[in-house]
Amino acid sequence: MIGRNIILTMGAVYALRQSIYYATIGPDGLSPAQTIIAGGGHLLGAWSGLWGVVAVLCVVDMVNRHTRQGLSLLAGVALGWGLGYLLIWVFDGFQDFALVNAAIGWLAPSVLIFGFVAKVSALQDIITALRGTIAEQQRTIAALQDQIRAKGD
Repeated sequence: MIGRNIILTMGAVYALRQSIYYATIGPDGLSPAQTIIAGGGHLLGAWSGLWGVVAVLCVVDMVNRHTRQGLSLLAGVALGWGLGYLLIWVFDGFQDFALVNAAIGWLAPSVLIFGFVAKVSALQDIITALRGTIAEQQRTIAALQDQIRAKGD
């Protein structure tokens, strides 16, 4: 639980930082690749809003003791940026290796986060299933105890 909250806190802080970055930077401050991904600067507000939603969902997941929504969206947005950089590198003729570096910088964390979300989701599903099984067993035991008491009376 502590590890999950640490990861969600990291995700919320990172997403908030990205949201503030895209809200405060102008189109002139963007790299050529960022300019393409941000639609010439016209989509900076949308990117800022999306990163803000990611931050909020990470906090909501902490409060609700859940993990999937915030981190899944974080990984998805990072995956999108990584693929964007990779596609720009491909269509640029494989010239600028800084684009590959940026792509790896976005893709690697997104893959790690997806793996973490998959693991935590599986564990949460197992716990939920076990809770249901335990509750069923407790009801069965209570019913058997009632039957034994009824026969003893």
